[in-house]
Amino acid sequence: MRRVRAVAVDAVLGSVLGAAAVVAVRAQAAWQGSGGPWRGGQGPPWAGGAGPEWGQVPPGVWAGVALLVAAVAVRRVRPPAALVAAGAGAAVFLLGGGSLSPVVVVMGALVVFSAAARMEPVRFLCWALPPVVGAGVLSRAGEPWWGLADGSVWAAVAVAVGVMAPWAGGGVFVRARREGRRREREAEVARHRYEERLRIAREVHDLVGHSLSVISMQAGVALHVVDRRPEQAAVALSAIRDSSRSALEELRRTLAVFRGEEGAALEPVAGLDRLEGVVREMGRAGLVVRVERSGREVALPGAVDHALLRIAQEGLTNVLRHAGAGAAARVEVVFGAGLVRLAVSDTGAGPGAGWREGAGIAGMRERAAGVGGELEAGPGAGGGFVVEVRVPVEGGV
Repeated sequence: MRRVRAVAVDAVLGSVLGAAAVVAVRAQAAWQGSGGPWRGGQGPPWAGGAGPEWGQVPPGVWAGVALLVAAVAVRRVRPPAALVAAGAGAAVFLLGGGSLSPVVVVMGALVVFSAAARMEPVRFLCWALPPVVGAGVLSRAGEPWWGLADGSVWAAVAVAVGVMAPWAGGGVFVRARREGRRREREAEVARHRYEERLRIAREVHDLVGHSLSVISMQAGVALHVVDRRPEQAAVALSAIRDSSRSALEELRRTLAVFRGEEGAALEPVAGLDRLEGVVREMGRAGLVVRVERSGREVALPGAVDHALLRIAQEGLTNVLRHAGAGAAARVEVVFGAGLVRLAVSDTGAGPGAGWREGAGIAGMRERAAGVGGELEAGPGAGGGFVVEVRVPVEGGV
């Protein structure tokens, strides 16, 4: 539909310019026929000496104008065809008795501009140079030997190329800007895709990593007591079943949101209201966790609430993996003036001197940065390990 509209608009523009070109030709003929100074005051043979009559315009001029109008009409949808039609139209127009009036030049310039804006530079030059050079040569058709005897044909070619060069340069500039914007859009789309893949990977990592850590601990307990205390092994196996079922359900909901399944986005996003559930699950895996809340709680944005839950979950998972047997954990949630602070600490031995951040801490840091917060992680002053994140929020005390 856009192409049809473009052709229709350009056809109207070409028709107006074509009519102006015919008027210019006939006005020039009338002026010459009445003794004007052009070429010694003698008009062309087809003009006659009487007043202007439209029927006296030769068929070649009409045919050339028609080709130029067609070239203008298709200049945005068929640039090579428009260049060919413009070149042929200029040739027929000049050989039919017309001269390169400003209107004809503008019609050709529009075609050159549009072609330069839509074609590769080398391809454009291959299509555009022959018509432009041909128009310059044919403009000397009335001279002896077409201007070859006195060399004026070369000047005419230089003028034709010089007149069209700014229009071609303008088209090349427009094309370069379009290509630049297109590359920017593609880079933006690629960046969004990367961020979305990273978000999915982080979400799946947190879900699967946490659940597998809990299941691994409970499976170890079950194996340890299966012979001596089978009733405790049954409790551990039941906890494994519940943990795996919960993880699969949450993973299904998460992937449904990413896939855009109908109704998935309507489900509430997991936030700090589910922190107690995470703590209970950790308790079944053998980790004692104490939760402390302080400050006047405010409603958190969904992204912030979800990020804080995942950071707390990943922090507790790291405690379960690395703090060692007998370690306990504490989760602090503090609502302050314009921010919320979450800290996960443990009573374990802490990391060694040469410890390095792993993928878990890197993921937590990215989550915090994604909601405008900052995260610090490292050995605690009294031992153990501390992960602390601060996120600015509206409200609070």
